Amino acid sequence: MDSVGVRVRLARRDEWERVRDLRLRSLEDAPEAFGSTVAHERAHVETEWIGWIEGWEGATNVLYVAEAGDAWVGMAVGSRTGDAPSAHLYAMWVDPAWRTRGVGSSLVQEVLAWARSWDARWVILGVTETNDGAARFYERLGFADTLKRHRLREGSELDVRILRRRP
Repeated sequence: MDSVGVRVRLARRDEWERVRDLRLRSLEDAPEAFGSTVAHERAHVETEWIGWIEGWEGATNVLYVAEAGDAWVGMAVGSRTGDAPSAHLYAMWVDPAWRTRGVGSSLVQEVLAWARSWDARWVILGVTETNDGAARFYERLGFADTLKRHRLREGSELDVRILRRRP
């Protein structure tokens, strides 16, 4: 899918270093938006980064990247554990210079299309409760608050609200 000069496509296994670099950029840019930290993920090895692309711990993943020329400017991961009826949207991030241009929407639409391809019941995601901009973004795309909450990560004071929508 293309959006304002940006192409969205699946990342390949051999691009794990670029995936690593993009993910670390996202964690540095928005440390309170993700369930992990840059310090934790800097220690990941090649197989763990390939897991982001292909799947981990019994899950199947698809990792979409947004490309502007040679630069990667965004990412989103769709994940399904085993034969679970629902998909998860993880690690959604767009470089601040590329926000409000439709890049995020294009990434989410690709994950939704992937979930539709296997008849997922829901696509589920978490957004930090203090991140009203991201919550509004997802609500504009049809996601609704489930009213479920959980802690962002161990040691954090922030909660995550769980949103979902039909693919």
